[in-house]
Amino acid sequence: MYIIILAMLTVVLGLLIRGYLRSERYFLSHLPEKYKSYPAINENTKGRDYKIIPLFTGARPRAIYRDTISNNIIIESVEEFEPKQYEAPTYSITYYRINKNGEALDNLNETGNTAFGRPFNGHMLYEDGYNDYFIKGKSEKMPYKNINKDLAMSTEELSSLSRQLLSQADAVTVYEEDDPMTYIMSINGEVLRMYIPKTSNIAVPTEFEHNFKEILPLTDYSHRTGLKHYAWENPQSAITVSYFLKQRYQSGTYFSMAAAPTTRLPRWYGIGYFQLKIGTDILKFKHPISYFLSGDSSSEGYYHNDEWGTLDLFTYPMSAFNILTVGFNNNHFHKLDGCYLVVPLANKK
Repeated sequence: MYIIILAMLTVVLGLLIRGYLRSERYFLSHLPEKYKSYPAINENTKGRDYKIIPLFTGARPRAIYRDTISNNIIIESVEEFEPKQYEAPTYSITYYRINKNGEALDNLNETGNTAFGRPFNGHMLYEDGYNDYFIKGKSEKMPYKNINKDLAMSTEELSSLSRQLLSQADAVTVYEEDDPMTYIMSINGEVLRMYIPKTSNIAVPTEFEHNFKEILPLTDYSHRTGLKHYAWENPQSAITVSYFLKQRYQSGTYFSMAAAPTTRLPRWYGIGYFQLKIGTDILKFKHPISYFLSGDSSSEGYYHNDEWGTLDLFTYPMSAFNILTVGFNNNHFHKLDGCYLVVPLANKK
């Protein structure tokens, strides 16, 4: 009897010890002293030459663009407000202009549920006009230069003129579903609308924008970058995880009954202690991140920055500052979500 009780106690004690050795409390007790002073990203993080400041909080930016004419960075933020019963959701869309030194110039906000402007090659397009906000910071609307709005031109004239204008355009977008179709072109800072009947059989041009480009994060993990995991542990990387504090373990799972059987790798959830290199400075902060184990040894795994809101770093084409973003592209929000600028200290500008 005593042997059975002793065996049971041994098993229970073993489970307790195993649980403790995988607990956040255990790993926290072994956190090296030099990492205990690392602040969170929103806790006045400073280095020798740079600091991290919030541009806005509450949500991740929807997109970040570069205007190649002004070299300004445009950051787009979207907030959705819960509607009352039988009403459509209300959205607040804000565009922030940041100059090449990382200084916030101004912002343009639109709130409502319909009729929002559309960014196009440094302009904002509306039904009744456009403005040059992204280039010049001006929100006053200007009229479009309309071509063939009365549909009086012959197919031959339209074809010849469209080829000429398209060869001069810095950007083209097409409202192909309309009849007549609308070709919108940006030429030397002016926006033209050309009306093309579908019966004309004029070839629809490829859309492009030369002066207004979306920027991808250096840490992006998507099909746009070939589904390559960022090298968080590489000392040569712009931002690295110098230490990982384990907090919670999730075992792997094999989904054999799924339409396409898949395996979910085991992972550790925890806190990453980051070092961000900019210029000759190094900024240090902590932030949630997870670590996937691809085998029995954790050295075979990889970090994944989707824990507690994706942490992303934007470095190019900015040379004087960086951008950090936190958050998911969905309705899950956390207190650190937002857009942060990594800018020079006042005495270093």
